[in-house]
Amino acid sequence: MKTCATVFTIGWGAALAFGWIALAAPPGEPQSLQILNILLAALGAGVGIFSWVRIRRGC
Repeated sequence: MKTCATVFTIGWGAALAFGWIALAAPPGEPQSLQILNILLAALGAGVGIFSWVRIRRGC
């Protein structure tokens, strides 16, 4: 249960951090960096959702 909770926290933390970086990026930032930040935010959200589902089932 602790592992799932830790992964949940790290996943959503990554989603929030990289999502904020992607949204607050200056207009001159390369497109590839912005896409990378969006993908990392989506990956973090996916991991967070997956671990939440595992926690709800009893991990």
